[in-house]
Amino acid sequence: MAIDEALLRHLYAYDRTLPLVSTSEMDPATDPRTRQPIPGLRRERVTFTSTHDERVLATLTMPAEDGPFPAVIMQHGSTPSGRHQMTTPTPALAQPLSVQWALTGFVAVTVDAYGFGSREGADNRGRLTPNRPDLMYRTRDARIQGVQDLMRTVDYLATRPEVRADAIGYHGVSMGCRLGVPFIALDHRVKAASLFVGGSAPYSRFVVEGTPFADLAEEEQRIFDLTDPITFAPLTAHIPKFIANGLKDTLVTLEGGQRLQAAFAEPKALHWFDGNHGDSPASLVEQARAFLAQHLGG
Repeated sequence: MAIDEALLRHLYAYDRTLPLVSTSEMDPATDPRTRQPIPGLRRERVTFTSTHDERVLATLTMPAEDGPFPAVIMQHGSTPSGRHQMTTPTPALAQPLSVQWALTGFVAVTVDAYGFGSREGADNRGRLTPNRPDLMYRTRDARIQGVQDLMRTVDYLATRPEVRADAIGYHGVSMGCRLGVPFIALDHRVKAASLFVGGSAPYSRFVVEGTPFADLAEEEQRIFDLTDPITFAPLTAHIPKFIANGLKDTLVTLEGGQRLQAAFAEPKALHWFDGNHGDSPASLVEQARAFLAQHLGG
């Protein structure tokens, strides 16, 4: 079902004059091998107000010297670790993605999505729960909240002297693609995007027909139409996009990735790699970084 663009914009709109009431504290970026600060970087943990009295928690990793620099908002996939997926070093990866990209001249902004990381709730809010499609309404609300949180992140970055407000990009992986496509479609302050392992599929991966939740089929489709990336992909003609999917993706599926890639408006650079959902090659991620740098002037 085609959804009127004005309705979509209304659904995701918010009051941009809402005070940010931001906080900030230093959060040193260290190398786990030496336990010493990484030269040339500084990092802050920040919070600010979003819609519905929510507080966004994010980490800014940036060059130590004076800016301003282009910024990339990084949105993680569906993981309890939230933004730490892209900020915390591990024995296998001493330099997480935010550190790698900050060392090349970006302000890397990793954000905890609503219901994930430091914002995870006791009721598992916003998560898809097997055999409970009746929880689709909270998932709908979580997705809209997640998009508005990203928009508020742009509001916050506009207050930071280290950031070039005319050079803000986006990098989203999996769920970060699901939230990111509506975000970049509706917020034209974002100038370039890279989107990994996203797709389009039935709203909650449930088939409700023939189950005790069969009466929710129409509602499920309506929520799909209002929140799925494929609804927003045609509205992205204003922004260059680097889009990557796995040929062996068992979560999004080949067909789901193909549907979304086809739906995106030009300009778009389409890429496929030989792997599953979590197998994005480091070389392809580096191509995405170079793509963003090219379009953001980094």
